[in-house]
Amino acid sequence: MLSILFYLVLIGGLVVWVEGTNSLIIKRNPAEDLEAWLKKFRWNTQQELKACPALPQYKFYSEIIEILLGLARRMGGNYQDSLLFLRAGLQIDRQSEKKLRELNLGCWLQMLMIIFLTWAFILGALSLVEVKVAPFKLILLALWQAIGLTLLPCLLRYFRGKYFGDIGKLWKMLFILNSLVKVPLSRSEVFTMAQVQDLKHIKQKSLFHIVDKLKDICHKTLKQGGSYEEEVKYLMEELRFQEKWHFDLFEKRLTVIKLALLAVFFLPSYMAFIFFLLGDLMAMM
Repeated sequence: MLSILFYLVLIGGLVVWVEGTNSLIIKRNPAEDLEAWLKKFRWNTQQELKACPALPQYKFYSEIIEILLGLARRMGGNYQDSLLFLRAGLQIDRQSEKKLRELNLGCWLQMLMIIFLTWAFILGALSLVEVKVAPFKLILLALWQAIGLTLLPCLLRYFRGKYFGDIGKLWKMLFILNSLVKVPLSRSEVFTMAQVQDLKHIKQKSLFHIVDKLKDICHKTLKQGGSYEEEVKYLMEELRFQEKWHFDLFEKRLTVIKLALLAVFFLPSYMAFIFFLLGDLMAMM
């Protein structure tokens, strides 16, 4: 009965901890501060434009807003439509980041629950039998599990960069191109600000078709002139679909990561304790 109560309290405490951590992260998320800044900002007068409050920093969105503000101070103009478009993209980005945080926290919760339950079993078993397992053996088990737990953030960071790093670069280029489509600048200047020359650094094969289309759009615009707005918006929709597909892949990789860590670090620790316990028990007989 006490064991059941212990497990219930333990699981409940972990759930509350994860939910509290998640809420804390969301509350302190700079994306929310940036969205609040966009809601308050108005293009009324040059005086308000010069005295605008400090801009919260979040990914490439803040950089694009600073570009628009700089152009407005230097050349005039109202870029409210561009800010509204950025705000819509920021809201979608916040939702994606929230899902990623929930996946990461869920993964941490499962790993920590496995560790706590394993050691609850180990300590409970040692208290029920008169066998004394050598302390250094228990330390070895704890160190082996600690190695697995240390690998978890490294693997999460690696796969996040693998699936979303190049997507972030493309989002930055497309948002800058869309935001500056009506700015009285030469197309070559706009493409330089968007850093389209960095398309060659994108290595994700699943994004090559978007990269090729963007290169063709830029080349056609420089050669023939005209607006690229519709083509860029189409690419943004296509990239949104590609991002969702990458998100599904990332979620599947998390499942593989959890199974691999369980099979290599946590389940063997449990089996090793059983082996140590039986070995010491046989030695006493």
